[in-house]
Amino acid sequence: MALEYPSEAILLATRDWSAADRMVTLFSRERGIVTVMAYGARKPKSKLSGGLQPFTHLNLLLAGGKGMDLVRQCEVVTSFRKIREDLTRLAYANFIAELTLGLWPQQQSEPAAFDMLLAVLALLAERNPRIAALAGAWQLMVLAGFQPEYECCAHCGSKLSLPAYFSFVEGGGTCVTCSPPGISKFDQPDKDFLDKLLSLDLRQPGQFTVTTKILSVAESLLYGFVRHQLERPLKSLDFINKLNTL
Repeated sequence: MALEYPSEAILLATRDWSAADRMVTLFSRERGIVTVMAYGARKPKSKLSGGLQPFTHLNLLLAGGKGMDLVRQCEVVTSFRKIREDLTRLAYANFIAELTLGLWPQQQSEPAAFDMLLAVLALLAERNPRIAALAGAWQLMVLAGFQPEYECCAHCGSKLSLPAYFSFVEGGGTCVTCSPPGISKFDQPDKDFLDKLLSLDLRQPGQFTVTTKILSVAESLLYGFVRHQLERPLKSLDFINKLNTL
């Protein structure tokens, strides 16, 4: 008989499998990123179908399988339904999920990342999704070890005087002397907003305002930084770019 065990998890992605089954990718508190099989989850009367929705916070009963572990039971803790019902929130949540899957390896316990991911999803469901995703993504990157350097020049180490530039190759701000042509400009308002995003309490963010220009610069810096650090493009970013042009 397969060994059964409980797991608290956030559902990051699903994939249909055969006629009635579903393959589910989770970020669990106990084991980090895992992929499990939910047999019969696509059947209309299945007790699993309602709970196994993207970005849902779940308590699960899993069982060891020959290949993948199996979902036996599913209890919804928080559905985050507002994310799935709003295209913009859904787009940014997909970005956060894809980023998370790129930052941490399979089956490695990361309880701090789990708690942060849960806070980001709660923020995405209730507040401005662009800002919530920006703050969440920057903080997830730092938690995973990708800290942008912008107090000193990321190339020569000298104190960074603003206005300056931001190099994705160097991993942060670069002075005028060390900056090749064509890289992103980085000025005091951009630094102040990045400071705000990195220090923001995701559970109690408070109220603040930001101009569209500064927000766009922060997004551009984040997306370039993510692509370079992960060394691959993210499909979710392409969709966000298309969404923002509508």
